[in-house]
Amino acid sequence: MVAWAEDCRVDGEVDLEDGRVSDQVNGLELLTFYGATLEAIEDGHHVAMDEVEVARRELSLIEVEGRRGDPARRLRTIAEPVMLEVGPFVVTGKVHRSPTSPPLVALERWSRFLPVTDALVEIPAAALPERASHRHDVLLVNRDRVGRYRAVVDPAAAPMWIPESEATPAVPDAPA
Repeated sequence: MVAWAEDCRVDGEVDLEDGRVSDQVNGLELLTFYGATLEAIEDGHHVAMDEVEVARRELSLIEVEGRRGDPARRLRTIAEPVMLEVGPFVVTGKVHRSPTSPPLVALERWSRFLPVTDALVEIPAAALPERASHRHDVLLVNRDRVGRYRAVVDPAAAPMWIPESEATPAVPDAPA
């Protein structure tokens, strides 16, 4: 598993059951990475550790590769293009909602880690150019770490950010 905190990238093995990664991560307080490598975003410095525990709340992003969960549990959704500021990261992608839900409801009512599909992650402060931008079919975003967000009408023509006075603040916690 690869996860990103605000200051580093954590890469290692995490014991998870079968099923959706988001469901499992949302049920844990601590994730234990085995054979972990921590890489500082600012200068690219690496530290290898046999085992490291990271609190779920400390993680901003989790990369998901190949695991989409049980197809029988999937529902029809509407994909909404968004831009999210998550600590030092800028994530552009799609959040999903049911056809009867209001726009951007996923940012208010989803569990802690929100799936964003067709995601592009930009890291302005990345020390290594090859890490400054990367795409993911599915990326889990920690809702608690979203500083601001906005809907994107035309992703190709969207400016990076709107003025602070027009930005939508992060939403408060939804009832559990």
